[in-house]
Amino acid sequence: MKFHELAACLAPALPGGLARAERMRELISMFTTVTEDEWGTNRDPSTLPSDSVLESMASRASGFTKKLANAICPRLDIDAFVERLYGLDLATQELIAQNIADHDEHVDLENFEYGVAELLVGILHEKAGLPDRTAAVLRRAKILAALTKNRDLLLTRSRGCATCCTPLRSRSHDSSQASYDIVFLDDATEPFGSGDFAVMCKPCAERFNLAHIEADLAQLRAHNRALTATENVDEGLAPLGLDRKISQLLAVINQLPFEEAVRDTDYSAMTLQQKIDDMALLRLCFDAMATYEPVVRNTAKALEAQGDFKFSKMRRQIQSAWDVLDDSGMSQYNIWQRLTAWIHEHTHVDRYACGVVVAFMIQICDLFTPRTVAVSA
Repeated sequence: MKFHELAACLAPALPGGLARAERMRELISMFTTVTEDEWGTNRDPSTLPSDSVLESMASRASGFTKKLANAICPRLDIDAFVERLYGLDLATQELIAQNIADHDEHVDLENFEYGVAELLVGILHEKAGLPDRTAAVLRRAKILAALTKNRDLLLTRSRGCATCCTPLRSRSHDSSQASYDIVFLDDATEPFGSGDFAVMCKPCAERFNLAHIEADLAQLRAHNRALTATENVDEGLAPLGLDRKISQLLAVINQLPFEEAVRDTDYSAMTLQQKIDDMALLRLCFDAMATYEPVVRNTAKALEAQGDFKFSKMRRQIQSAWDVLDDSGMSQYNIWQRLTAWIHEHTHVDRYACGVVVAFMIQICDLFTPRTVAVSA
């Protein structure tokens, strides 16, 4: 494909009613950048050619010269071009893709922004004689296309800065303003997706972009896996008709008189020790079960006998939520926290009581796989 052919294909993305030369100037400005002081000067690739040259560029291959290609390449702003293409409505994208197909090239609508950018970069670098730079620019285009597609998802599922957990909105008096950057995890392999980016506050993003090590990347990827697991639980595993009934069990735990919350000194932690590697979580679950295990067990039995509660259903749903989190890369402690928060979000009785119920489920269900114990000869 030649430059004038791609220019004609992209006409639906440009304002209507422009003369041919003005349309070419508008097109060039879509993928180049200049400073304010350079507007309208010979350093601005969109105004460098005369109207007659632009007219020629729009109609034949020879009109696009190596001199102009070399003027454009240092000013190429692939980020802005990808953003502009992404902002087009679907009908316009389809029309452009069909125009390109009429020239025996193919652009997949699923990867529309990158496909068009790839054609442009190939044309520019071939004319300018810069094939050695093409791969780097196209990688940048792929990263930007993936970021553009996933930006809304990244911001929606974010729980604050991926590094320091700071909220991503700065507040001043009665107003708030978004304050974040999205960084690319540069150990990523193609195809790039939402897991290859992290949302950070501006200070953390600046430090990351200046320098980072493999451990930083591993931490951010673990954070992304945790967000994905949380999203899966939130979207697919909300308790089905269980909220009110499990609330009765939580209320009994929450309202147990302090003098009756007596720790059983004979309680055995053997089952929990076989499943839990995290010492902080083991202590927490041990304390909860040594105090509340008979309360949870007896209350669940009583509620089930009254027909107000189905223990097996609660068990299946918490087990299902655990299955979602199991392969997420989250630590055992973080999984316990997420399961606790998940139940609390749907019941709003008492977060501590929710944690007690999760501890009980760890004890009686396969929420954590027992650790392998070596058999001595």
